[in-house]
Amino acid sequence: MHGKTIKSWIAIADSAKARIYSTSGSGLKLKLVGELDSGAARRLTQDLVSDRPGRSFSSAGPRRSSIEPHSDPQNMEKHKFVKDLVEYLDAAALNGKFDDLFLVAAPRTLGEIRKLSNGHIAARLRAELGKDLTNVPEPELPKHLASLDIGKPTLAT
Repeated sequence: MHGKTIKSWIAIADSAKARIYSTSGSGLKLKLVGELDSGAARRLTQDLVSDRPGRSFSSAGPRRSSIEPHSDPQNMEKHKFVKDLVEYLDAAALNGKFDDLFLVAAPRTLGEIRKLSNGHIAARLRAELGKDLTNVPEPELPKHLASLDIGKPTLAT
């Protein structure tokens, strides 16, 4: 008896771009499903802020000093991108676009994805790899992904 062919998605991401690939059955024939990109997350903080920091008078004396922003605009853009990626994967999981999910991301990005993920993604997550492969050419990806056992059946619990 033949079982259903499992459709796997492989999300390869860092904090500013992601490529999502699909593969079915055994073997690792990757097909690009989509790309997400945040130009803003790759820009330098000074390029994201339109004005110089504000200035204020010191409470003790006539000296003036700059007021630093409470949060780094570049980090905010990176967080927004990862949140958008998680929402994209969540919607795809809800709509049955894939059976298994494999996450390959820079370690910090992987941690943020874990924090932002919900049950839909977690239920389909089969493996994670804490590596930044976003700049690896597509033909070289299979050798980097071999350790994930993509396409191999999982035991039901």
